[in-house]
Amino acid sequence: MKKEINNKVFLAVPNEIMNTKHPLHYELLNFDTNIKLKLFIAILAKSTMIYKSNKKKGIQTFSIKGILGKDSFIPRSKAINHESLLEIINSFNSKFFNFLLLEDKQIQFELAPTYIKTLNSGFTNLNLMDLKKHKDLKTTKLAILTAIYPSTTKNPEPYFHLNYLLEFLNINKKLARFEKIRQIKKAFSKLENVKFEYKHPVNQNVETMPDHYKFHYVTVPENNDVIKEVEVKPNTDTIEDVKKEMEQSVDETFNEDFDLDALLADIREPNPVKVDDENEIPF
Repeated sequence: MKKEINNKVFLAVPNEIMNTKHPLHYELLNFDTNIKLKLFIAILAKSTMIYKSNKKKGIQTFSIKGILGKDSFIPRSKAINHESLLEIINSFNSKFFNFLLLEDKQIQFELAPTYIKTLNSGFTNLNLMDLKKHKDLKTTKLAILTAIYPSTTKNPEPYFHLNYLLEFLNINKKLARFEKIRQIKKAFSKLENVKFEYKHPVNQNVETMPDHYKFHYVTVPENNDVIKEVEVKPNTDTIEDVKKEMEQSVDETFNEDFDLDALLADIREPNPVKVDDENEIPF
C-alpha cells in the first residue's frame, strides 16, 4: 500500500483558476526553468493540503525535508547547494501566496485570499509523479495542461489554440513562425500518453476552417490510471477518500529522511531566452 501512495502525489487544481480570465490562470505555470516550476508545485500542493485540513489563517510552516527524496517527483541532481535552493524558493513572488519563505529547512507560508476562494470549487487531481520523467520546461508545462484537460467521452478531441500555447509556453517571440510551431510540436512529441495534430490551411488559397491553428490531441491514461474531475461535495465518502489519499501522498514527498545538502545536487539548468509577454491570449 505504501508503494502505491508514493506513486500518487497530487495537486488539486481548482477548475476556477483554469478559466483564462482568472488572475491566477497564467501564474500557475509562470516559471522560466523546470526546477522552479516543479519546486513551486510541490510547495503549493503541500501548502494547499495543510490549509484545507486546518483552515487556519496566518503563517503556517512545514519541513522541506524529503522534497528531493527518492519518492519525490522532483529528480535528484548534482549541481546545487543548500544556498541555491534557498535562493530559488525565496525568489518566488507568486500571487498564490501572501507570504512564502524557506528558513532553517522550514517552509513558512500563507495562502493568498484569491487562491483560497477557489478551493471550494470543483477540482482536477494532477498526479505530480507523472511529471518526474520530463526534463525540459515546455514538455512539463504541456504535460500539466493535457492532464488538467484530458480527452473524455464528452470531449474526445480537446485542443489548444496556437496563440495560447505560444503565451503559456513562453515561446521566444523573435523566432520565425514555423520555428515557434516546431518547438511546440517537439514538446508534444515527448508526451508518451498524448497523440496530437496541428491543423492549419495547406496554403494561402485554402479557406480557414474553425479547427485550424489549433493543436488537437487525445490523451491515453498511463498505467491504466483514469484522470477524473472530482466535484467537492460535503459528507461524501468518495471525496473524503480522495482527500485522505492526497494528504497521505503529499506527506510522503516531504517526510522522507534524507541529507538535504547531499541530495541538492544537479538542479542547475541553462538560462532560457527571456521573453517579454505583453497580453494574455485566451483559448
